Amino acid sequence: MKRVFTGCLFLIVASASQGPSLAADAVDGAVASCWGCHGAGGPPKDPTIPIIQGQQAGYLEKQLHDFRSGERDDQIMSSMAESIRPQDVARASAMIAAMPWPLRGGDAAASMPDSLGACQSCHGVDLTGGPGPEGVAPRLAGQFAQYLEAQMGVFARGERPKAKTMTLMMKSLDAAERGKIAKYLAGL
Repeated sequence: MKRVFTGCLFLIVASASQGPSLAADAVDGAVASCWGCHGAGGPPKDPTIPIIQGQQAGYLEKQLHDFRSGERDDQIMSSMAESIRPQDVARASAMIAAMPWPLRGGDAAASMPDSLGACQSCHGVDLTGGPGPEGVAPRLAGQFAQYLEAQMGVFARGERPKAKTMTLMMKSLDAAERGKIAKYLAGL
């Protein structure tokens, strides 16, 4: 994995250093490098890694900025985000968002938790995301339960304090309720 990552990073940096005439190729290359972890032509093989194809562009853009700035801490994602020139982040995000959300099976339909209504106020009635009070809310419908549950835990522990609404909401739910929500969302 480290060898693949290093090779992809080298190609991205080399492409970006060629100048403005290759800027489009650099963005295409940066987006193509995402699929090594996030799934090429389908969902990732690892359910702790999020599906990003078809995700909200504004949400993807913010996450890339947060990884670049250190607001979100992940060594691999920070390096990947830094490989995209700041002026190309919006274009890369739009390219990923324009892809269809991958269909996947395997998650059994769970009963709708009572606390889900609060999620719909920001993530939309159909839970596919969109503009919310703290920026663009991500799509939750069809995302991996393991990933969702882990992220809800991050908010519950206060590890992303700038997302005040999510932090307050997740702190108000116990781990069992967060797990029920994650399983329901994954089954959509």
